[in-house]
Amino acid sequence: MDLLLEKYNDYARLIGCRAVYELENGLIIEYIYRKENFVHLIGLHKLEDILLISMFNDKSNLKINTRTVIKNIKNGKLTDKMVRNSAFFHKINERYNNFSYDNLTTLNYTDAVVNFNPTIINSQLKSDYLLFEQKPSNEYNHLGIAMDNMNGVRYAETFIHSDSDYYINGQKISKIKKFALYDKKNNVIVQDSF
Repeated sequence: MDLLLEKYNDYARLIGCRAVYELENGLIIEYIYRKENFVHLIGLHKLEDILLISMFNDKSNLKINTRTVIKNIKNGKLTDKMVRNSAFFHKINERYNNFSYDNLTTLNYTDAVVNFNPTIINSQLKSDYLLFEQKPSNEYNHLGIAMDNMNGVRYAETFIHSDSDYYINGQKISKIKKFALYDKKNNVIVQDSF
């Protein structure tokens, strides 16, 4: 099976699931995984030399959306080889290679940036929370959580793998106390406390 399709199938297991994190300061961060965020989470939107992606990025093109991109992945018209052959792959290499079910749902997210301030790093992220874990190799996995102002629901906006503390340096950080992941029927998939 194509690796990009495997990554999508991994993510599809999470669509509609709800994650709840309780922080040591009593704050609750609750969000869902949505199908329409897959392209951004994995970083495909940065591969501007792939025609389908450039059409997806064109806001005036209403025919190419997330469903179209996913359909092309499922039909083998957008593949791992195409992604890796993009001249822009270096921009998403770490993110893409570390994108997995385990890294999206890890129990190792032990800290959270509260009220993430993107201006500190000159970022366009919409996230107001950034869950993160530091790997033994001093690399970081980050999961950005944003608010959909149309329906008042938080969602997983972006996944970032970084070899530095760039995204969290200078931000307000709180420890995570409890974590639970629920399926679409509100059954607990996994839970833990720290």
